[in-house]
Amino acid sequence: MTRIVVVGAGSIGSCVALRLARRGADVVLVDAREPAEGLSAHGFGWVNAVDNGSDPYYRLSAESLRAHERLAAETADGAPWFFRHGNLHWADSAEGARRLAAVADGYRAKGYPVEEVDAERARRDLQPGLALDRLHGPLVHYPADAHVVADRFVAAVQEHGRRAGVRLRIGSAVTGLLGGQPGGRVRGVELASGERIEADAVVSCAGRGTRALLGRAGADVPLVEPGDGSGVTVVGLLVRTTPLPVRVDRVLHAPHLSIRPHSGGRVVLHCHDVDEELTHARQGPAAAERVLARLAEVLPGTAGAGVAVEDAYVGVRPMPVDGMSVVGPVPGVESLYVVVTHSGLTLAPVLGEIVAQELLDGPSPLAAAFRPERFAAV
Repeated sequence: MTRIVVVGAGSIGSCVALRLARRGADVVLVDAREPAEGLSAHGFGWVNAVDNGSDPYYRLSAESLRAHERLAAETADGAPWFFRHGNLHWADSAEGARRLAAVADGYRAKGYPVEEVDAERARRDLQPGLALDRLHGPLVHYPADAHVVADRFVAAVQEHGRRAGVRLRIGSAVTGLLGGQPGGRVRGVELASGERIEADAVVSCAGRGTRALLGRAGADVPLVEPGDGSGVTVVGLLVRTTPLPVRVDRVLHAPHLSIRPHSGGRVVLHCHDVDEELTHARQGPAAAERVLARLAEVLPGTAGAGVAVEDAYVGVRPMPVDGMSVVGPVPGVESLYVVVTHSGLTLAPVLGEIVAQELLDGPSPLAAAFRPERFAAV
């Protein structure tokens, strides 16, 4: 039986471990901290086919929508975590409306479902109580988009992984790769506890810890660092509220606030412009109150209802420097495989399927455009 160590118990690592175990591999999933403490369990969880100008990335993200449905069906015995209820965008300026229309046209050209709706229909059928006094142009609805309740998702995948035989080692960081020398072969990992786990292959799903782990084998995948001058924002604040007095069923992208339904009537909030001002986690509580204050501007029914911040999480996204996913064997180091990407909650199910196929069968066409060889630093 093939033994594989997966490093990183977030959404991607958990999906990789589950798919490998269901294919008959002996899988050990390791992480230094509890999964509930990580970025995956707090992420925004918008699932959509991403049209960012890259056809391979669009195909990867579109297939992940289908992979989410497959995984949700397989884990349907627990609390539901996947909801395909669509995603509603709108703008409050003429320029914003032009940008929304251009994005919608791009999706239509790819055959992805897009609807334009007026304010009356939006309030009647999609989200009662919306404040649309400053609306410019029609609202844009993507009915095929979905969302996940992030903490439920990670918990469900790990529970089914355990049932399939995945063994978890949580609470002890990986401090070394056995045999991990440039030009050599990785034979497993060593943990801070002193435990050595022999393996036929090691899969790095370590997120922000990717560079440190690969560096133990003399390899590297460059990631955007906070404040590096690239202009890319990787520090993000996710705000979870207490239960709302109004029902929200789908992802809402208002001009200055994004809203994702959570469990028990709660929602998760995100603001890109607030992210751009964050430099460290200590700013989180004050910034979270600013984000929460925008909720009543979108859903006036929440004003004066005692809605509060239940949780504020500041994380750093693992963003490769070219903005694209990294998936594949690490060049020059045998038996070491790396997966690192932003939008982990969006892509985790399909990445789990890809890694299992590539380690146990052969190359996946979906991963061909995302190999780590594209970086000169590797």
